[in-house]
Amino acid sequence: MAEPLRFGFIGAGEIALQTARAVEASEHARLVAVSDANPELAKDLASRHGAAFEPTPDELIARADVDAVYIAVPHFLHLMLAQAAARGGKHVLLEKPAGATAEDAERVVRTARECGVTLSVPFIYRYAATWGRVRELVADGALGTLQGVRITYVHRKPDSYWEGGYSGRSRSDWRTRVLQAGGGVLIMNCIHEIDAVRWATGLEADSVFAEYGTFATQAEVEDRIGAVVQYRGGAVGVIEACSHAPGGAGPAGDGGQRIIGTTGQAVISGGKVWYYGEGDHRAAPAGRWAELPAPQERDARALLVDDYARALSVGEEPPIPDDAGLEAMKVVTAAYQSKRHRRAIRIEELFQRPVMAPRRTVG
Repeated sequence: MAEPLRFGFIGAGEIALQTARAVEASEHARLVAVSDANPELAKDLASRHGAAFEPTPDELIARADVDAVYIAVPHFLHLMLAQAAARGGKHVLLEKPAGATAEDAERVVRTARECGVTLSVPFIYRYAATWGRVRELVADGALGTLQGVRITYVHRKPDSYWEGGYSGRSRSDWRTRVLQAGGGVLIMNCIHEIDAVRWATGLEADSVFAEYGTFATQAEVEDRIGAVVQYRGGAVGVIEACSHAPGGAGPAGDGGQRIIGTTGQAVISGGKVWYYGEGDHRAAPAGRWAELPAPQERDARALLVDDYARALSVGEEPPIPDDAGLEAMKVVTAAYQSKRHRRAIRIEELFQRPVMAPRRTVG
């Protein structure tokens, strides 16, 4: 078996704790060093996993025993740290989003390719059994020609979230600030569904129109947004997201994620997949809603980290390609620009520069 991929962590907050546990569970990965702006957090995480503490990101990146850098820090720091890691010859596993803007995400991808290292964003919904089942239905032709999707995210985040995330492990108000977070519920939460829809359906966004506002939180970023996405080929998607809904998702859940085709429909709701088809299909009887069996859910983050580490340890491309984070951020950035410019924003408007350098072979 190939030698384990040796990780250095930049960021030791709550999501880093989860990723460190995933690294420990992987036979293809090992955590060797941790750095954080709060030294006590870094020392705590390092001690839990037998890793070294490094005072600065530069010192961590310079370590000869670090093969890949995992970055989990406030969004506005993603570009700088991902570029530094790539230029230091390290592979990069970068928490979502790939940058605070689509332009930042494009620069991250461009730098990784120019430096000949791999970049991946851990979009864990790709490892959810429910989304995998929907992807199979689409690939099978069970929905016919895709005509639309719906993304719904309705939750009530605790007020404390804005000062320390869900766990309060790392205290900071960066999530409340537009320049540091890039935005609110869309970039922080719905970006996962945006990627999952693209992965499961193959739909590519062409334009986005959005309206949003901040209604109930003491933050600069939006706590509610509604958007319409026009996909290439004609399909239409809608996004509804709210991070401060009294009662949260409510007794019926958040309404589910929905993929609608000309001959069938799939809904993800309550951790289950429901399918309706107008014609005969092996998934379910025609003309009747049916809950589809799905593999038992496993730890999506553990599966993702193990796949990423295994691929790199044997010189392969990671399962989630480098452009996934960029494509998701194109939708997010177009939505934010739409509000500012009071019109739909075409994805092609976001960039003035030529295409990125071609991806280099891992090695």
